[in-house]
Amino acid sequence: MESQNISISELRTQNPNLRIYTIKFFDKRFTTTVTSSPYEIRKWIRSTWYHYSAYRTQLIVGLGVQWNPDSDNNNPADTLQLCVGSRCLIIQLSQTDYVPELLRRFLGDTDTTFVGIWNHSDESRLEQCEHKLVLGSEPIDLRYKVADRFGEYELQRASMESLVGRFFGYHGVGKDPNVARSEWDADWLDDEQVLYASVDAFVSFQMGKEMGL
Repeated sequence: MESQNISISELRTQNPNLRIYTIKFFDKRFTTTVTSSPYEIRKWIRSTWYHYSAYRTQLIVGLGVQWNPDSDNNNPADTLQLCVGSRCLIIQLSQTDYVPELLRRFLGDTDTTFVGIWNHSDESRLEQCEHKLVLGSEPIDLRYKVADRFGEYELQRASMESLVGRFFGYHGVGKDPNVARSEWDADWLDDEQVLYASVDAFVSFQMGKEMGL
């Protein structure tokens, strides 16, 4: 996915419990935190609620999950990616002993709108993971919203690349199948995995925000 218009760079940090990246996505930039630390998960959620307190009862969150390719369609989520504004979080679910109660509250908030692309299995994969995460509302699949917006119903079956091209005019945002099938339960996610998961959540948030969902 990395190209002239899409790139990733890791920021130096002395904290062994997380990694922070800056991602350039065409004319936008955003940050992604990658962690399995319950403390860092709580910190990100508190910071998000603080920065977006005015939208607390109508928060839009880009959401996606990744899973180990060696398993079947019922396989649980290994990572959970969240994005609000220019801040994304990738939680390594398979690498943490427990998740904080604050994450359960965040995901279970019925006033929050979760959005994604081709996300029909995300809710069940989260419920099947060892942490048994439950969403307060069914996540919206943006394919149908974008199709309605443009009156082009073939977009209901479109790839993320096609949706992003039609919605934003950004081209070349393809999902590398090799990255999609990589080991998402690994101790250490590589840059391509981080970029893949981050762009998925970021694009979902941006679409949801622009459509006022």
